[in-house]
Amino acid sequence: MLSGLVLAGGRSRRMGQDKALMPYHGHSLMEHAASLLKQAGCRQVLISRNQPGYLNDILPDNGPLGGVHAALNALNTGDELLVVPVDMPKLSVIFLQSLVNSGREQNQAVTVRHRHLPFYLPVTTHTHTMLHQLLTERQERKVVRFLDALNALEFTGHTDDSIWLNVNTPDDWPDEF
Repeated sequence: MLSGLVLAGGRSRRMGQDKALMPYHGHSLMEHAASLLKQAGCRQVLISRNQPGYLNDILPDNGPLGGVHAALNALNTGDELLVVPVDMPKLSVIFLQSLVNSGREQNQAVTVRHRHLPFYLPVTTHTHTMLHQLLTERQERKVVRFLDALNALEFTGHTDDSIWLNVNTPDDWPDEF
């Protein structure tokens, strides 16, 4: 089963307010990201947020990988996970579907070169063990290190650079939103 994970647990220090709740075309960024995942084929969407009613980290203070770790604990071996950050509102359904299809064809984790998010991940015992070891034994919190440890493939099928808009500060926030 393909599940989606929205990483929405950041502190939003640079934005000055909770990014996940900021309005985007009549919905919050968090709702928008969840909707993209559903449209891309995810049967369930988890939201990593460390608040009541959301997926909470099992291993605290590990950034985005803490949310991925919690999601892997909530899923079964053989499932699949599509991970997106809450602050990339221009991601497209077609791009996300292509990322998943690429991962399914190779049965391997897939990310985009020079970008760490979004990514596709088959849920395996090895994946879960590797992430747990990175977080607990090596204290490694970087998404790129996790994807490197899994020998994630680089997806090259995207052509529209506008999908990479990342909103972290008020200056990043386009007037059109």
